[in-house]
Amino acid sequence: MTIETSYANTDFDLKSEIPFDTLNCELDATCCVLHYTQGDDGHWHSIVESLQDDETSPRKAEKDILAIIDAIKVLTPTAKAEFNSCYLREFNIGFHCGDTWAYVHTVPPSVVRAVADAGCSIAVTLYPIRNSDGTPKE
Repeated sequence: MTIETSYANTDFDLKSEIPFDTLNCELDATCCVLHYTQGDDGHWHSIVESLQDDETSPRKAEKDILAIIDAIKVLTPTAKAEFNSCYLREFNIGFHCGDTWAYVHTVPPSVVRAVADAGCSIAVTLYPIRNSDGTPKE
């Protein structure tokens, strides 16, 4: 059985030395905050995803990133100050890795520019295909 490589989703990861409750609340109004907590390191961590549910075309990082950037653009001054205090503001693009020889998922220059203009970075996470118990597929 061949398993194709595919785009999974884009997480927007935030980390700060101080709480960012207002930012978290405003992002949660237009996005999906999966996680917001104070970590063992004493810093505040959040993982946010887009609420994009357009099933008429394949899901792409471009749409997910732009939806979150749209939410960032309308932050109140208090939330924007909390956003600016985050030392990590990262769009983490995830892929399920399958048997595909070469998989290309393009992020257009305009989106890369929008990420940079928002003061954020881009990371990539590759998820290997695993059995349900977490062991590698044979």
